[in-house]
Amino acid sequence: MLLTPQLLNQVANFIQEKRKSTFYCLFLLGKEAGLRVSEAVKFDLSLKKKSNLYLIQGKKHRKRFVFIDPQIISELKQNHWKPNQTNRFSFAHFLQKTKKDLGIPANIELTPHTLRRCFATYQANSGMPLPVLQKVLGHSSIRTTALYWKNSEDPKEKFIRDKWLNGKIPQEPPKPIENKPQWLPKLPVKEINWKIFLNIHRKTNIFISEPSKNLALENENKLLQGKIKQLEQKNKDQQQSINNLQINLKKALKDKENLTKQLIQVKNEKNNLLKILSGDFQVQQVNLSNKEQNNQELHQQLIAQIQVLIKN
Repeated sequence: MLLTPQLLNQVANFIQEKRKSTFYCLFLLGKEAGLRVSEAVKFDLSLKKKSNLYLIQGKKHRKRFVFIDPQIISELKQNHWKPNQTNRFSFAHFLQKTKKDLGIPANIELTPHTLRRCFATYQANSGMPLPVLQKVLGHSSIRTTALYWKNSEDPKEKFIRDKWLNGKIPQEPPKPIENKPQWLPKLPVKEINWKIFLNIHRKTNIFISEPSKNLALENENKLLQGKIKQLEQKNKDQQQSINNLQINLKKALKDKENLTKQLIQVKNEKNNLLKILSGDFQVQQVNLSNKEQNNQELHQQLIAQIQVLIKN
């Protein structure tokens, strides 16, 4: 037995009170977008295309675009949602504990997959056609969608569901005509052309259309081309850095060579200056020794003159 909308709101409030932001985001993605728990765990806010369409990686690597309500996206951003913060087993264990804490009866399901079933059932009850619901849920077979739709109580929907499950093309049940005159001929039941219906619905509601393989390949090619351009730009930047380093190295080597020449020149000038200074010093020593000899001779002459004067 599925949870009622009141019970779903009660569970959501309980998770918020527990401040389990990651589990609250998973709860919203399952209940409001109908994502599988594996899809919800990997949901990436950066994979937005346009008009609130987000790229989802489904079963067997099948991709599809899913419309996510802006309010749900706002809730995810407020709770700092990031992909792969937890896993499906932790979320399932948390929901089981929540069911026990809230005292939910045993005959009422509360699992990650229950949220997806609730989404499918309540969308069907609100009037979403079965083929449209198939695209939203990402089912490859519409019979699988009909199984999700089994809780709907609408007689018309039940009639269409049973036809799909029996492998027959659904036909709209004939409507009884009130006060039918006897002469009115019996009209055949008009067969519904679901292909035309889906084409019209794709044009008016793009969010439920599943991208073709060619479109998926084009998107992947665009992503790869963008990455290639980034790598090429990065390679150019690295090559430019290498060229700048080589230029700086050549300049440094040239400066070193010039400094070496200047150093050699300074050493030669120093040696020449030392030679000049040593020559001048020797000349000064010679001059000084000559002056001393002259002074001694003059002193002796003066002594001799004094002695002569004393004798006279």
